[in-house]
Amino acid sequence: MRAVIHVTIVLISLGLAVTGTSAQQFPSRPITVISPVNAGAPQDVIIRAMAEIMAKDLGQPVVVENKAGAALTLGPANMAATAKPDGYTMSAIFSPLVLLPQMQKVTYDPFRDFTYIIQVASFPLGITIKANSPYKSWSEVVSYAKSKPGAVTYGSPGTGTNSHLGMELILQHAGVEMTHVPHQGPMPIITSVLGGHVTLQVSGMEWKPQVDDGSMRLLAILTAKRHPSFPNVPSIMELGYPFDVQVPMGIAGPKGMDPTIVQRLHDAFKKASEQPSVRALYQKFDIDYQYANGEDLQKLLATIAAQMRPVIERIGLLVKN
Repeated sequence: MRAVIHVTIVLISLGLAVTGTSAQQFPSRPITVISPVNAGAPQDVIIRAMAEIMAKDLGQPVVVENKAGAALTLGPANMAATAKPDGYTMSAIFSPLVLLPQMQKVTYDPFRDFTYIIQVASFPLGITIKANSPYKSWSEVVSYAKSKPGAVTYGSPGTGTNSHLGMELILQHAGVEMTHVPHQGPMPIITSVLGGHVTLQVSGMEWKPQVDDGSMRLLAILTAKRHPSFPNVPSIMELGYPFDVQVPMGIAGPKGMDPTIVQRLHDAFKKASEQPSVRALYQKFDIDYQYANGEDLQKLLATIAAQMRPVIERIGLLVKN
């Protein structure tokens, strides 16, 4: 019995030693970062810029692999199902990762199948309207919508997107009813607004060129504070709503990663995201730099999931078990 116990202790000790050595030697080969958006998209450009800087920091190539689809969840889901938790494969992730499972059956659990590493950005959403619209402010739109429920139409990039759910959350709080008109992505909505086919729209910064050239008016930015690019436009919280609508971007690996390796990757991503060349891209694309460690990113995603669940249920999108 003593011999068995002794051998067991030795084996456990050797296992711990090997694990510790592996973590200390990390990385010893190329790393893959999955980009769940199309190549050339602003998010993809930023991921690639960080990967290039990280390669010099880590002493190994950092390869970016595009795997878009399934509302930005195809890449992360595939990683969670197939990648080893050794730090050599990770994925950029966005808030649909925790929203999609509430609306349809998926192959992953967003809080059990991932190791969250870091948050590096947040994407602002905004409500815009045609410049010659009679409505000069969001409060005027709300007042009209209260007098004629359903008469105001709004476009979004699609049913169940952050924009759609965020807008429904705002309308619920305001106590008004508007008619949702889903589109295939953000760009067609701009055409719809300018053509007078919908009253207004809510989406990301794709509308910025039209706001800048004066053909569209930004009524509200769905952030906690005013956006530096639009200092004269009120934030949604400033307008009296007790929430913002965040679309965070972070990095996650498969479940079960070594904490030492997680910290190494966290530090490399943070260092890369703080470089002037990367910050210039944030500014170019009007993306907000927002840092959080992996634990806080997971808490934020849990808050977003809980915030949107009643909205998803109210509009009839909650998946049935």
